[in-house]
Amino acid sequence: MIIVYISIAVIVAALGYLGYVVYKTYKDAKPTIDSLQETATRVQNKTNAIKEETDSLKFKQQKLMADFEKKKKAVNTVVFSVKQTPVEFKNALVAKPVAELEQKYKARQWNRKRRNRTMQPQ
Repeated sequence: MIIVYISIAVIVAALGYLGYVVYKTYKDAKPTIDSLQETATRVQNKTNAIKEETDSLKFKQQKLMADFEKKKKAVNTVVFSVKQTPVEFKNALVAKPVAELEQKYKARQWNRKRRNRTMQPQ
């Protein structure tokens, strides 16, 4: 029976020593655990800041792209108009002004009257 009591005493002593070692390990590891938690918090804060900045940059990029497309469309419209200018100018040169047409009409009328007068017997 003594062996049973000695065995129980050894088990209780081992459990007590185990508790002491666990407590000492926890006490020694607590600053390290706190430091790791602080580091994790800082990393999380920096990650959140980076995400916010990324979202901001995406928004600004979309705004810039919209502005770029708007300006590109305006420039293309101007370029198209400039390309069409020689055609319009050429058409304007080919078209005769109204005054010139009226002058030719009056000259024809005068020539007809003169021919009619010279052909009539006197």
